[in-house]
Amino acid sequence: MLATQSPSPDSLTGHVIIAGYGIVGRCVAENLTARKIPFCIVELNPATVSRLEHGMVPIVEGDIRDKEVLRQAGFERASALALAMPNEKETLEALKIARSLRPEITIIVRCTFSSAGMQAAQMGAAVVVAEQVVAREFTASLEKIIAAKS
Repeated sequence: MLATQSPSPDSLTGHVIIAGYGIVGRCVAENLTARKIPFCIVELNPATVSRLEHGMVPIVEGDIRDKEVLRQAGFERASALALAMPNEKETLEALKIARSLRPEITIIVRCTFSSAGMQAAQMGAAVVVAEQVVAREFTASLEKIIAAKS
């Protein structure tokens, strides 16, 4: 079987750039695939890039905070940026850079703590805060347990 190279992001317009291809990034990619929305992945981990570079999805190896990496991912033509990587400091830095280059682009970010989530929201991003999601799920589970014992 011949190995093929993944498609180039150069052919994309109106796509979503997903930064980080861990559990969160993969879930976003699966949802976009199901909706037939084009996307490009930006991934820092060379092993992940190597695993994906012969697939059907455009992937760029590098740090999303690097303007050249953003250019390679087609940032100037993208409709949205999903910052799905786990490091909040890097996420906020990437958000700041992206906003400086394209103030109008839709950006969604993953944060662990509410404090970083507030900073991201102040920069105009849609935010998902892990500790808030866990708190809601924890409360819902506790309510089910209490209801079952009633």
